[in-house]
Order: sequence, then structure tokens, then C-alpha cells
Amino acid sequence: MIYVFSGLELDTDRRELRRGAEVLHIEPRVFDLAMLLVENHHRVLERDELIEKVWNGRIVSEWAIASQIKKLRGLLGDDGRSQRMVQTLRGKGFRFVESVQIKTHAVSSEPASDGPTQQGMPPSIAVLPFELLAGDEKALPIADAIPRELTTSLATLRWIKVIAQGSSFRFRGGPADVKVVGEVLGARYCLTGTVEAVGSQIMVDTEICDTRDRSIIWADRRAARFDEVQRLRADIMSSVLNVAELEIPRHEAQLTDFTRAENLDAWTAMHCGFQQMFRFCESGNARARRLFEVALAAEPGLSRAYAGMSFVSFQNAHMTYTDDSASEVARAEDYAAQAVDIQPHDPFANFVMGRSHWLRGDPEGGRFWFDRAVASSPNHAMATFGCGWTDVFTSNYGDGMRKADRAMSLSPLDPFRPGMANCKMWANIARDDYAEALKWAEIAARTPWSNATVAFMAAMCRWLNGDDESARAWITEANKRRNPRTGKEPGTLIPATQPEFQKLVAQAQQALIP
Repeated sequence: MIYVFSGLELDTDRRELRRGAEVLHIEPRVFDLAMLLVENHHRVLERDELIEKVWNGRIVSEWAIASQIKKLRGLLGDDGRSQRMVQTLRGKGFRFVESVQIKTHAVSSEPASDGPTQQGMPPSIAVLPFELLAGDEKALPIADAIPRELTTSLATLRWIKVIAQGSSFRFRGGPADVKVVGEVLGARYCLTGTVEAVGSQIMVDTEICDTRDRSIIWADRRAARFDEVQRLRADIMSSVLNVAELEIPRHEAQLTDFTRAENLDAWTAMHCGFQQMFRFCESGNARARRLFEVALAAEPGLSRAYAGMSFVSFQNAHMTYTDDSASEVARAEDYAAQAVDIQPHDPFANFVMGRSHWLRGDPEGGRFWFDRAVASSPNHAMATFGCGWTDVFTSNYGDGMRKADRAMSLSPLDPFRPGMANCKMWANIARDDYAEALKWAEIAARTPWSNATVAFMAAMCRWLNGDDESARAWITEANKRRNPRTGKEPGTLIPATQPEFQKLVAQAQQALIP
């Protein structure tokens, strides 16, 4: 790491203090003192910490500390009177107060072993300390706590490498060049934020950047009163986690020509597979399977690629994209089992295992796996949705409604949004609240990637509300979306645990379809 300040460079790797091309003579203990002060320029260092880290805890006099501080100030062009760089705070300790920038050593023609450009490596993200812009100092602990919690939360995703706090938090003290962060930490992505306190309000801005070209792939701004700070922190945690789960893979896939799958490394092929998988159509499913196969051929231990294969087999069986649905049912469970075996705490692996039970008409059997997924990652939207869907189809409508609400709030643009909305639709139908059911049915049907069955549900809800004309308009739309070869009767998609729902679908078909 190279710290730059006031025309000087402190190189912690080479243990050098430089002014331009000149290497200044610096004693080892003075260098240790300089490095400790500069790396922690965001805070005051107490005398005891100096002794512990510079003198290894030995008993030293005040004169010995003052002597080393004086030598350091002399090298930096500072003195005890002006204290332009090293400030003494009587009764508290010392602080390095000069503005500090970070840069890297010259980059060689070969990528570093853990660098952001290396092929085949999992994406990595560094969460930097948030910057306190203005306002009451009581916001400072919040600016420190949020990035620490985000680091822990992101680590629950398992598939993405999260840079440790001890490394990321060296970039304190102001805006950092994210490209430098990528080069220093080997991070492909960087999450930064600012905290501003104005009166009784606290505002937090967060953004995720691609360190390779400094492009912003997501940004968010949230505000709350100080007495609502715990809710604000929870909202930020859930938002960032689900953005990382969906947007980073989407961004990775957009940078790649997935049509040349044989040339892709394992991680890139896997990300492209996820993007095709979430198109929820037969052609996307076929492409996703090929990409996951490429990923597993290159990296046989890739848990998420097995989970992706399970997802593809589920869709093939659920939507009858194949004439051999029984084989796909078995594959969905087998692939999910391999994913869980490799990475037992990955929420998505547990999610697809839970879904495999749906195919066997056993939503209650999937509950264990969805609960495990939520336990592994409490803010995981898909896992929360799985729990809600299970509740609805085991007649626990209140909990199902609440979990569907939470899933939608966790991930407003989730690929499962039509399913989440339909979950609320069924819960309201069970309560005989047909007007509210229609609201959620049409929200689901108007989602761009929703299928023919979702459009039929909107027609059914219009019919339940006595609006046959609008119901038939939705039937026309459902027919436009239907794949003639693979179209599946809506009633067959309802688990046997809910015969009343199956009966209702049959009645709607009889009334609306000639």
C-alpha cells in the first residue's frame, strides 16, 4: 500500500518514505509510528495503542514517545508548534491530520494472482468505510456500523468473495478511487457510501461500482429520523444484499458474449446461465443449461452452477418444456442435493432444494429447506418468497401474506415478483377478498416477464369480481403468451394440497374459455 500526502509517499510494502525519486532515511521504529498514524488518520490513537503496536507493549517513558514523534515530524517537514501533520491532543493521544490518498505500485503486464481481471475467479467486492459528510457527530457510529454489517451480510451469499474489513477499512478518510481499490484489494466491485446528518434526519447514500471501469451499476438514497436508525440500517442491509444477488451477476453477464459458451470460464458461464434462466422461457432455459454445463466442466465443485441446473430442471418439469417431466423432477432434486452438499449454507442452494419438493406435490416438505435458506441469509428475497408460498399452499394465509410482502420489499425488481404477487392473490382469494386479489393478480400479470398462466390468473380474478369483459381480454393476452407446444393447464400448477384452488381454476376455465 502506498499512502500519498503533502508531496511524500509512504510505501508500506517496501517500508520506504519517499519525496519524489528520493528515498528518505527513516529509522524502523519511526517508520512503524508513521505507518500506524497514517493508516489510522481517521481517528485519534491513544498512548497505550502506540506502545502496544510500535513498542510491542514494552514499558516506555513519555520522553521516548515524544522523541520518536519529534523525529517523524522532522522527516515530514512538521514541528511541534504548527503540528500541521501530526497533532498532539493532550490527555487523548495523537492523530495524523493531513489529507491522505492511496495509490498502487505500477501494475505489471501480467494480472496479479488475485486481481480483478483474472479469468475464472469468483467476483469479489470490497465494502469501504462510509464517509460522514456533515452534521452531528452522533452519526459517526452509524457511518462505521453500516459498512461492517454489510460486509457480514454479503458474506452470507457464499458465491461472492467479500474482502475482509481489515483490508477494506484502510481506505478511510474520504472518497477513494475505486479503480485503485480494485488494484490494491483485488476487488472487482466496490461498495461505497456517505452519511449525512441534518437536524433530526439522517441520510445514507450507497453505490456499487465496477472497479475495472469505475462504472456505477447501482445506487440508492435513503433517509430516516435518528430514532428510526435501526429500521434504516435493516432496510439498507436487505437492499444491498438482494442487489448483489441479482445485479452483480446480471452485470457480469452483460459484459460477456454468452453465445460463445465454450470460450467462457466457469464463473462467467455461470453468471450468463443465471441471466438466461431468469428469462423464464423455454429457449432461455435451454441456453442456461448449456452454460451451467460449461461452468461445471471447468469447475466441478461450483455449488451455484448445480443449483442453476436444479432450477432449469424445475422449470422444464413445471412448465412441461420436455416430454419427460419425470426425469426432470428427479434431476431437479439431484442437482439441488449436490449444491447443498458442496455449500450447505448457500441460501440459493437451499431454495432450489425446497422448490424440488413442490414438483412432488409436497410443499410442506420444502418448508425445512426454505427455513434453512432464510436462517442462512435472513434478507434473501427468494428464500423468503419460498417460505411465503409454502404457507399459502398449506393454508397458513396470514404468514404467507406477510412473507410475500417482505420478499417484495426486499427485492422490488426480483425475477420472482409475479410469483410473490400471486402469493398475495391466493391469500386474498382464501379470505374472499376478491378486489384485493384482483389488484395483486394484475400486478403480477403486468410484470414484463410474467407468463401465460399469470395472465390467466388475472382473468380469473376479473371473473370473480363480475367483470367478464375484462376477464376475456386477459384470456386473449394469456393466449398470446402461451407456447402452443409447452402450454400447461393452469390448474395443474396448483399443488394437490389446495383442491379448492384447483376447483376454482377449473370453474374459471369453464366460464371463460369456449
